[in-house]
Amino acid sequence: MYDWNVSVPTLNTLSGTPSIKDAFYNNMIIAEVGALPSSSTLIFRSISSTPYTYVGINLNSASSTIGTVLWTNTVTAPTNNATVLVGPADATAGVFTEAYAETMQWVGYSMATGKQIWGPVSNQSSFDYYGTPAVPDVQGVAAYGKLYSSGFGGICYCYDMATGNILWTYGNGGPGNSTYAGLETAFGEYPTFIQAIGNDVVYLVTTEHTVETPIFKGALARAINATTGAEIWTLSDYTGEFTTMSYAIADGYATFFNGYDNQIYSIGKGPSALTVSAPNSGVSFGNYVVIRGTVTDISAGTKQTEQAANFPNGVPVSSDASMREWMGYVYQQQSMPTNFTGVQVTIDVVDSNGNYRNIGTATTDSTGMYSLSWAPNIAGNYTVVATFHGTNGYYPSWSETSFAVQEAAATSTPTEAPLASNTDTYILASTIATIVVLVIIGAILMMMVRKRQ
Repeated sequence: MYDWNVSVPTLNTLSGTPSIKDAFYNNMIIAEVGALPSSSTLIFRSISSTPYTYVGINLNSASSTIGTVLWTNTVTAPTNNATVLVGPADATAGVFTEAYAETMQWVGYSMATGKQIWGPVSNQSSFDYYGTPAVPDVQGVAAYGKLYSSGFGGICYCYDMATGNILWTYGNGGPGNSTYAGLETAFGEYPTFIQAIGNDVVYLVTTEHTVETPIFKGALARAINATTGAEIWTLSDYTGEFTTMSYAIADGYATFFNGYDNQIYSIGKGPSALTVSAPNSGVSFGNYVVIRGTVTDISAGTKQTEQAANFPNGVPVSSDASMREWMGYVYQQQSMPTNFTGVQVTIDVVDSNGNYRNIGTATTDSTGMYSLSWAPNIAGNYTVVATFHGTNGYYPSWSETSFAVQEAAATSTPTEAPLASNTDTYILASTIATIVVLVIIGAILMMMVRKRQ
């Protein structure tokens, strides 16, 4: 069934059979007429050195009639007799490309005029001549205004589609930027191929035309940042030979077959579950309260028989820094990491006066547990809110609990002795005076008796 059918008479005036190279909805078609030059009998190609023509055809009814030829550009074969291959196009940059197989060079053409605007440029390993695991081709994928290329040489190259300049490489650096294979391969790096690009991530796998015996050791599935080339994650994986390669991305998940254990993996951000508890009985004022709980991974994979048996209390979440080693331990029978780091939990309370305030943070350990000791400063009922804010590997989660603080016990005030009244003071003074007078009189009488004697 046709939505529409438009004749393009110009194509009948050109020498050769037309074919569609690229098509962009509501934008344009880039067609190619004639056989692309080839200097060797590569698979599916025959020797040719005749000129060929690129044609731009309109698909935007707002700018002109659909099917209108916007431009034509006839190109002569490269002077070095290189085999010309169809390259990717990018409407964001307004550039389409072709590649020279023998020299691993790229050439850029304007989608607005059809004219060459840069190239040929080359920065690639000589092993990239062997292209895909299936047929000789210089690998290239266009996205975000950039051209990404990777192959048997094991290095991923990122070119600016507008200029042809190299922006970054991945695989020929140090830790976190290396595909070095040592003695596993004859050429130093693992053959590394682009499987998908999405969400500003380039997904790479190690694969080959035919699986060797013994199979490569240490091969990885990789995710790198499409803008900077920085490594995001790696996972022990050998995807398999070209006829069994499988890779798909959707909704933030990458799904692929792992030839190391013959299982299908789905990699992405996972759900988490947080629990929190506090004392169930009243706490005396001035005493510390211990608030504790767990943060666990509740992804579907953790419910599998092996993982559920190994982690009966749930799989603890890990920090992004520990993710690679921790996932290898949980799912791939690798050693338990000795440098595991957990995630932070924020703990807030609503006190009896209705004030919402933060009382601290705690970090989970390798069992998933966290705890915090805190001394409440007022009495009454408290609501506790514990929150895990999420990481690159896990979505956030939160939970609530409560506790009560008893009023401080009243203390008794010591009773002071009553003060003597003025009358009591007068009587006491009079009594003392009388005693003194009597003592004096007694002394005088004794002296008079002695004199008479």
